[in-house]
Amino acid sequence: MANVLPLLVTALVLGATLIQGVAAGVCLSNDSCNGHGTCGTACSTTCTCTDGYSGDDCTIPPICTGGGSECGSHGSCDNSTSTYVCSCTGGYAGDLCKTAPICTGGGNECGSHGSCDNSTSTYFCSCTDGYRGSTCKTAPICTGGGSECGSHGSCDNTRSIYVCSCTGGYSGDLCNTVPICTGGGSECGSHGSCDNTRSIYVCSCTGGYSGDLCNTVPICTGGGSECGSHGSCDNTRSIYVCSCTGGYSGDLCNTAPICTGGGNECGSHGSCDNSTNTYVCSCTNGYRGDTCTTAPICTGGGNECGSHGSCDNSTNKYVCSCTDGYRGDTCTTAPICTSAGSECGSHGFCDTATGTYFCSCTGGYKGDTCTTAPLCTVGGSECGSHGSCDNSTSTYVCSCTDGYSGDLCKTAPICTGGGSECGSHGSCDNSTSTYVCSCTGGYSGDLCNTAPVCTSGGSQCGSNGECNTCGTKYSCQCYGGYGGETCQTSPKCSVRGSECGSHGTCNTTASPYICGCSDDYTGDTCTVETRSGANHVIFCMTSLLLLVGGSLTL
Repeated sequence: MANVLPLLVTALVLGATLIQGVAAGVCLSNDSCNGHGTCGTACSTTCTCTDGYSGDDCTIPPICTGGGSECGSHGSCDNSTSTYVCSCTGGYAGDLCKTAPICTGGGNECGSHGSCDNSTSTYFCSCTDGYRGSTCKTAPICTGGGSECGSHGSCDNTRSIYVCSCTGGYSGDLCNTVPICTGGGSECGSHGSCDNTRSIYVCSCTGGYSGDLCNTVPICTGGGSECGSHGSCDNTRSIYVCSCTGGYSGDLCNTAPICTGGGNECGSHGSCDNSTNTYVCSCTNGYRGDTCTTAPICTGGGNECGSHGSCDNSTNKYVCSCTDGYRGDTCTTAPICTSAGSECGSHGFCDTATGTYFCSCTGGYKGDTCTTAPLCTVGGSECGSHGSCDNSTSTYVCSCTDGYSGDLCKTAPICTGGGSECGSHGSCDNSTSTYVCSCTGGYSGDLCNTAPVCTSGGSQCGSNGECNTCGTKYSCQCYGGYGGETCQTSPKCSVRGSECGSHGTCNTTASPYICGCSDDYTGDTCTVETRSGANHVIFCMTSLLLLVGGSLTL
């Protein structure tokens, strides 16, 4: 439910945003501005509000007025802009200058380790002696003359927040984390030494060893045989690795290559390419695969492509190049038609201009072999008295007149040019191929027989709205947070009101105004808690099933 309400609010807002293609926020006249603004251009602009009022209809009052006391004794009303706001003094903040400052110029709120900085509109504590926090009550980790950093560090008080500066490779907030190694120690063993050139000491390994304490043995050694007869140990880097030869690969060069320079692994249709570290078979005669054992579809002198194709051996992979409209890997799929055949019948001919032959139809016929007859013929009466056969394209179709429609122009129009089908609130629009009723006076519907909700001079919208006649379909445009078809639905909340409580705010973009609740709350005034609502639903459904089954004891 907590996630459903925002979606509902969005739907309501979107629904109230457009009225028959005209923005709902536009003004219709000066009356749309409710006495606190003017309407520039009806049906296209919004109200220009005055006196600090805001909103599309100028119904949202200002926070303060020029001569009022809304801003209290710690601020004044600034009416220099279109929207009036409170300009606070004395460090106070908030819409109405009711939020007191953390500190005052002459007070002791910042204690003995700070002072009140009132150089900006919002006062705050400026801390000293390494203290921090909104009122300088959080003590520093260390002090200039203290021993908090122990024997392996000193307190750095050159910045606003004091910190321990560690020595001897120690680290941590209070320099109590022992280093991995020391300058004169043997922690790094016989394969490394302690590097104390940085603030944190680390082991610098030799002989290919690695790890924090240089105790991870290298894969190979300079004089060893770990890399076998197909590699040697590369000790030019800090970590030794095997450098393989003869096409071998792997950490210890024990993965044999697919082929060798003098071997016959690639068979009679390939040779071993040893130009790179990894040897591979280079295939010939159209063969492929790791060892050139996959035969080609066809050969240069063979008849695999039959009498309707030839073998193309211009690339590494031999393929059949088909003729006479045939297709397929070996040119065995016959074409739909042939140049001398009658497959396309009397309403088409075989098009052999491309590699794949196909029937090119005439006389409006269509289909693979031109056997599907057209809807109409040039001299026929298939389109009746309200259309004619259009043969300007390959497929013949009926071109309808007099507002008729349908494949054969048999569907009569809703209205006719001289008829009264559209009644007294519309006329027949015959400017397009399909005739339709063009409605007036806010009426709608296919025959303009659906009356509008309101009229331009009527009182259907009551005292909380007026009739929007900007679009073809008239509707009530509501003001002051009211909503509904005739603006009879009162708003659930007011601007800056307390109806939504502490768990929501009034959504003034909705019509009518409704409370927009925070997560875990719902209801008209955001008073219904929905935290763990899904668990509650599951519990209730389970309980109901148990009751029905007679398994729950109350």
